[in-house]
Amino acid sequence: MKQVALKILVIEDNPGDFILVNEYLEEAFPLATVFHGDTLKKGIEFLEKEKIDVILLDLTLPDGMGISSFHTINSKFPRVPVIILTGLGATEIALESLQVGAQDFIVKDDSNPSVLAKSIKYGIERSKIYGHLKKSEEQYKFLFNNNPLPMCAFDVNAHKILMVNEAAIEHYGHSEEEFQTMTIDALEVNNDRKIYNAANGTGSNISCNTIINLQHQKKNKQVIDVEMRTHEIVIEGTTACLAVIHDVTERNMAKEQLRESEQMFRTISENFPNGAVAILDKDLTILYTAGKEFHIRNVDAPYFENTDYTSHFHSPVKEKVRSRLMKVFEGENAVFEAKYEDLSYMISAVPLYETSGSINKILIASQNITEQKKNETEKEMLIEELTQNNSDLRQFSYITSHNLRAPLSNLLGIIKLLDTSLITDPMTTLLLQNFEECTLQLNDTVNDLINVLIIKNNVNAKKETLDIRKIFERVVHSVQNVIEQKKVIVTADFDNAYEVLFNRSYLESILLNLVTNAVKYSSPKRTPEIKVRTEKIADGVKLSFSDNGLGIDLQRYKDRIFGLYQRFHDHADSKGLGLYIVNSQIRVMGGEIDVESEVDKGTTFIITFKN
Repeated sequence: MKQVALKILVIEDNPGDFILVNEYLEEAFPLATVFHGDTLKKGIEFLEKEKIDVILLDLTLPDGMGISSFHTINSKFPRVPVIILTGLGATEIALESLQVGAQDFIVKDDSNPSVLAKSIKYGIERSKIYGHLKKSEEQYKFLFNNNPLPMCAFDVNAHKILMVNEAAIEHYGHSEEEFQTMTIDALEVNNDRKIYNAANGTGSNISCNTIINLQHQKKNKQVIDVEMRTHEIVIEGTTACLAVIHDVTERNMAKEQLRESEQMFRTISENFPNGAVAILDKDLTILYTAGKEFHIRNVDAPYFENTDYTSHFHSPVKEKVRSRLMKVFEGENAVFEAKYEDLSYMISAVPLYETSGSINKILIASQNITEQKKNETEKEMLIEELTQNNSDLRQFSYITSHNLRAPLSNLLGIIKLLDTSLITDPMTTLLLQNFEECTLQLNDTVNDLINVLIIKNNVNAKKETLDIRKIFERVVHSVQNVIEQKKVIVTADFDNAYEVLFNRSYLESILLNLVTNAVKYSSPKRTPEIKVRTEKIADGVKLSFSDNGLGIDLQRYKDRIFGLYQRFHDHADSKGLGLYIVNSQIRVMGGEIDVESEVDKGTTFIITFKN
């Protein structure tokens, strides 16, 4: 995958957090240049001197706190994408920053090179898209304000005028302030109007996407005949109609129709930023065309006027285009792809009916899909690359765990041989104790990872028909001492379904994990209870395992509930591995698991064993 030489600014006052983030950045973007500012002021100094591509911003800085830090950066450098770095307890502020312009936020504890790389790449792309949208909005406002035709926008429900352009103010004689106190209906001489719906030609009340013929009255009482075209838009969250008003009082029908066509194509062209629209006659001669982009580079609309549309393609594409377009004159709609040199276009064509019902013209719209097709190709290559990377990572995990076993065994053997009673130096004794603890922890971690790898890759584990009643009884019996000590009440109902097709050792492991978790995280406020029941479903058996323990905050942990080394309670002996293994064992056997939980009320795990 092609690496990009980005310039990344990290504004973070915690040296440890910066070191970790910097390591992740070096792994994800080897060619990137990383700048570090430990205060808001230093970060701004880098932004003033360097052309930064993306900012990673901590919201708790010596000279800036919370959302104000983001506002300070964004107000000075609005075009630079900002990604928030936050701790577990500050996600609400991070979410607030997204609402005011931040591209993303990353919880530091959950960060890794992959998450950081994805967030940065997507953040930069979203920032570019936002910039394009902003530019399009500015262009739209420019076109609106400088359009020679009177235009206004009004609320679709109350009909209150929300905005008008200079042409409307000049044509009607009302000031902008006066317009904004009026409704669109107030411009009419009377309500005896004839309204034509553009879609079906029927009468209706004023609404969007209509062509309306009526009479308006100017401020000087002059009555004019107008044709008003409306299109649905959204202004600051309010559904509105954009009205384009034609004064047709002294125009002949031919000029009126021409103006209608021009306005129609102007509207369509705005919705095709990567293409163009055109009207063709029966000879496929271009009568009118407009748009942002034509398939021949460095040409504009006049180049195509009065020419054969198909003449601008090379054979055999030319013959294909002609064949598809000629069928449109028979009343068919056409959508097809055509290539011109290294460009790909999606062409849509529909017939334009005369009042007599005949088809003498067709409307076509072409859109450049070159980049889209390129992205699809790149996506396929990316999937292939990710598949290979996944295979490589699995092999790397095996090699790493295997190579760690030998030195770990030696270290464990050394620990057993050490006689610390002969050591009199307290510091040496302390160091040896720490050495022993770290070695045992590393051994546990390696064993955990090996178990996970075995589960993940053991997709062909032996399945057999099992009596879940007997296996559950065996599991409960194995921890009977703990159950009696905690006075846990265990209730099981397997009457509706007791046979499942599963792996025996996996089923024992799953039930043991759930039982021990229910005991470990029981509430001191009430007698612990475990309730288990099964039921038959269409494609297998569903098992519900419920307890009345401490519960889990799903709003906070829902996406991480089955993650590796995820802990949701402050228990010293909790490693955060049990639910991950349970989920892995169920998934590798083709089953499903879900969870329902409320804090201080309890948790229910729902497992589906599929046949």
